[in-house]
Amino acid sequence: MRHSKHAAPLAQVLPDETGASARTIRRVVKIGCVVNALLMALKLTAGYLGHSDALVADGFHSLNDLAADLIMLIFVGISYRAADDRYAYGYGKFETFSSFLISAFLIVVACVIGAEAVESIIGYAKGEELDQPDIWTFIVVLFAMACKEGLFRFYSHAARRAESKALLANAWHHRSDALASVATLVGVTFSHFFGPAFRILDPVASLVIAVFILIPAVRLFRPAFAELMERSLPAGDVARARGIVEAVPGVEGVSGLRTRRNGHHLIFDVEIRIAPHLTIEQGAVIAAAIEEALKKAYCPHIFVSVTTRPA
Repeated sequence: MRHSKHAAPLAQVLPDETGASARTIRRVVKIGCVVNALLMALKLTAGYLGHSDALVADGFHSLNDLAADLIMLIFVGISYRAADDRYAYGYGKFETFSSFLISAFLIVVACVIGAEAVESIIGYAKGEELDQPDIWTFIVVLFAMACKEGLFRFYSHAARRAESKALLANAWHHRSDALASVATLVGVTFSHFFGPAFRILDPVASLVIAVFILIPAVRLFRPAFAELMERSLPAGDVARARGIVEAVPGVEGVSGLRTRRNGHHLIFDVEIRIAPHLTIEQGAVIAAAIEEALKKAYCPHIFVSVTTRPA
């Protein structure tokens, strides 16, 4: 019985995030972090002091944006460090763990905001008079929407220069946040200018924003949790990988295939059957061919471990 193992080398960075591109991404995201942190502080302060639940909720929505930028910084930084003796499969899980913690926190925040909004709505239904938001809460909302639109344009321009899909996705995230603030604007405007009968719209807007926070937080939480639990790749990807391996010359069959994700890396543990007369060196050549075939089919950022056994 001959046994051979072959491991793919770890690519340290994505092709579009090396050198000047990586520096551009970090600079842009750092600026985004500062702007989002300031908007969060401004909205929370103005919301609490100005009696607007909707603006407070929007402040926590800005926390969501800040979290996305922080994850982006980690993505470009720690998670792309090369594998070493301490972390043989690289540092990709740092990104995953950060996503997990932040999304879990945002889920709790969304539930708290939603519960407070429902409590205010129930109180209004029972005859309680809600506070009138101050005029400057309206001004803060308009200012925040202008800032988010500015971030969208800034990120979009930088994304085209750096050829970064992740940065472009974050740009559209800022645009969607500006549109989400329309709910805050409606709630604050009607609550301030149209009298007590319309103040119910402020907690209603707060409830809408809680949903805006909850949905992306859950979408971020689910894959992060699945990856931390070493969940396999989707069945379609596993079947595709099996077909790719079986098509490599010299492979008599696939005895086992285990897959998982580690941050931006994919990991394949493959057990194949080869002809009994082949040498260890010939088995290593087949293993290398499998690695190259999987790289071409998926991406260069993969670990492949191939075990060969006689057919």
